[in-house]
Amino acid sequence: MNKKTLKLLAVIGAFLLNMLLLVVVGKLVVPEEWGNNYVLQKVVLIVQEIEITSVFVLLSVKAFKIKIDIGRKNLFKGIFWYGLVICIAVIVNFIMGYTAPEKNIAAALPYLLLSFVTMMCVGVAEEVMCRGFLFGACREYFGENKKGIYLSVFVSALIFGCWHIGNLIFAPDLVIATVAQVIYATEFGIIFAVIYYRSESLIPCIILHGLMDFASDFWLCFAKNSNDALNTSNTTDIDIASALGLIAMCLPFVISGLWQLKTVFKKKPNSIDN
Repeated sequence: MNKKTLKLLAVIGAFLLNMLLLVVVGKLVVPEEWGNNYVLQKVVLIVQEIEITSVFVLLSVKAFKIKIDIGRKNLFKGIFWYGLVICIAVIVNFIMGYTAPEKNIAAALPYLLLSFVTMMCVGVAEEVMCRGFLFGACREYFGENKKGIYLSVFVSALIFGCWHIGNLIFAPDLVIATVAQVIYATEFGIIFAVIYYRSESLIPCIILHGLMDFASDFWLCFAKNSNDALNTSNTTDIDIASALGLIAMCLPFVISGLWQLKTVFKKKPNSIDN
């Protein structure tokens, strides 16, 4: 087994080990009732995402020498052109998630701010971990040619999607929802990897990822009792038709990602398979 293969396996192993440690801490250290308390759940999640970010930045820079690109040169293009399909999805998510507000904006504002900060922390952590670290390692292993980039996009997206199966440990009633999440998270992973590859920066991915998650959480902040609403969302599974609908709605992410890669390599005739 050569050094490149060992390095990729070590990267995947570090990824899985960190996730296992988070599960162990979540089950053995964090009180179970915190999971149904809106404020405490968000605080725990912020701490968790800070840990993930710190660990994977250190692993990338110090242990594995994987460069994580962060810059503002292609920020606008990364968000509003490469990530256009995500921008549309954020708007759709806000609209489709609508529930009649049970409290006014002043009462909901602290929850909105906490949710926004939390989801941006999630965006930072997951993009550093899955695009900066994991996708970066795949690119080193598979190469910068056409075949290598396609493989890097799909392998990193698949691992990102499968990682979400761990949610069953904390919400065992959500079997169908979790399986659907594994699939549509893989679809998300494809477009985010392409955005990162094309913009050469994690910042557009972080912003879009955070906004997408915030849109999903937005109307929960207007519930009269956010704890009860959170408990319901953690224990009420979706039906198969709804799951298939969610997966189908995320297909444009795959289509956009593949179309963008095809366009990129048409403009790079020298990027051929080795």
